[in-house]
Amino acid sequence: MIGQRGWEAEHAHALLDRSELLRRHVRELNDCGDAEMARYIAGAKALLMPSFAEGFGLPVVEALQLGTPVIASDLPVFREIAGDIPLYLDPTDGAGWEQAIVGFLGRSTERDRQLAAMRGFRAPDWPGHFAAVEPWLEALQR
Repeated sequence: MIGQRGWEAEHAHALLDRSELLRRHVRELNDCGDAEMARYIAGAKALLMPSFAEGFGLPVVEALQLGTPVIASDLPVFREIAGDIPLYLDPTDGAGWEQAIVGFLGRSTERDRQLAAMRGFRAPDWPGHFAAVEPWLEALQR
């Protein structure tokens, strides 16, 4: 897990702190530099984003730019920035997440689909953002 612990995740934090099984398989990197984080993401089988809410979802964009598949909660922001590329799951579907993670450890049709689909991925950028926003702002002035 890369990054600071989020808010309203006390239950997950308690599991990470108390579970011997999780401690053997999960490492937390709270202070990870950009280059180090990029190496971890690029070398991962998938980026996991089991979030209940996100403002933008920058890790999803970063993963897709690095060619790493994404398994994410089905949130509007992720669909807006990544379209149909990621595998979307309900964040409370533990069995679904486990099945997806195990599937991505080896060859899977879903992982292969994502690898092919992300070749055409274009990250959101400022010119694209303003190309969409400026006509809307002009319409407000009328």
